Amino acid sequence: MRIEEYGTGALIECEDVAFTFEVAENPRDFASYRTKEDSLQWDNDNFHIGGFKIHPYGDSNDLDEQMRLVIQNHYMASGQLTKKKQMLWGQGPHLYIEKLEGNQLVRELIKDKEVLAWLKSFDYENYLLNCIEDYNQSKGAFTKLYRAKSSRKLGSKYNYLSKNKIAKLEHVPHNKARRASLKSNHTSKPTHVVVTDWNFNHIQNLTDYNAYKEFDFNNPFAERNSIYYSNEYSFCTDYYAVPDLYGSLEWLRRSTAIPLIFKALSKNSMNIKYHIQSPKDFWDQKREDLKNQCVEEKITYKEVMFKTWKKNFLKKVAEVLTGDDNVGKFWHTEKVVNVDGHDLKEQGWEIKPIDQNIKDFVKAHIEISDKADRVISASFGLHGALGNVSSNGKSDSGSEQIYAFKNYLSSGVDIPEMIVCKPLNYALQSNWPEKDLKIGFARATPQAESEVTPSERIKNN
Repeated sequence: MRIEEYGTGALIECEDVAFTFEVAENPRDFASYRTKEDSLQWDNDNFHIGGFKIHPYGDSNDLDEQMRLVIQNHYMASGQLTKKKQMLWGQGPHLYIEKLEGNQLVRELIKDKEVLAWLKSFDYENYLLNCIEDYNQSKGAFTKLYRAKSSRKLGSKYNYLSKNKIAKLEHVPHNKARRASLKSNHTSKPTHVVVTDWNFNHIQNLTDYNAYKEFDFNNPFAERNSIYYSNEYSFCTDYYAVPDLYGSLEWLRRSTAIPLIFKALSKNSMNIKYHIQSPKDFWDQKREDLKNQCVEEKITYKEVMFKTWKKNFLKKVAEVLTGDDNVGKFWHTEKVVNVDGHDLKEQGWEIKPIDQNIKDFVKAHIEISDKADRVISASFGLHGALGNVSSNGKSDSGSEQIYAFKNYLSSGVDIPEMIVCKPLNYALQSNWPEKDLKIGFARATPQAESEVTPSERIKNN
């Protein structure tokens, strides 16, 4: 028996059978071991830790872990999410003020040394990248805001940061944070965020937790530390956003299993490309040659010598018949031929290609995989031209990719940017209300090659 592991799955090969094995730690796969199957009824459930009612994220409070396992094991999903992150990021975060020019709302980029010194003090770019990652997978992100302990200097040339300021922002991993209410709060309105290892890998995680009040942008300096959950509202849900991929999880799982199925097929099925027939006289003559050679060399002939030579000879035949990508399997049989004179056709070797009966099976699974790719791309909100997913398997034209990208920039980035940057913009408004500054992502509008001077075209760079 041989076991090959692939992420959380495995391919098990026995002598006459093979099967795939998946390790899944989620309620959809192990429903019989959990209290219920996965659903969207999270708002009706809660459990208690200390003096808090914890509002679970998913029926078993592990939807983010489910998403992580499924996405990271999928051959395309991670790349699609990276593409979305890159398109949202554009040229990176920049400070700006909004202006009206006629009937158009425009952004004027601003270089404010004082604010930039504050942003750089907590590595704001890495903070925003982490928030984008969480948002793309869960439609929400948690941020911890620190109030300044005392007046401190931002830099040798810049003003002091007074006590009633937000000192820094810190990304909180989604799988570590859960919204909570006080047990005494009968309305169950979330007022706190509890941070711990919700996988409970250690028993002390039940008691070793930290609870923070949710950030109140109307009273930003009320708490020394607070956490803000920035998210899109999902229809009829009270506590968390529902990921866009939630309805496509089964498509993700099925398409992830297809490569393992093909792996098992190529290694264990009778995928034999050729049937080779050779004259028995050929082998009898070789056996006699080996015996004569042993007599000449005064050594004892053993049948294993012939078998070794025969095996090596067949390997050479296989090298001739197969290329780098061929399986290299074939049946070899012997037949007795009555040779009449020197008729080599009768006693020659016959190599007959064997029809493969797995074509329909493979084609069906490839069609499932292609359908899953399109479903997943649609779930991400990406045009097929942007996600490198097309119905015919070919790359879309450059003009189609540019139009898809322009359409995405005009309609697919504003809300994600607003959600991701909201905690930071609250902090800017609280710290420097007189400056009316915001932070967002600068992006250049793509142009068709025909609109670009020849020297600046991509093919010349």
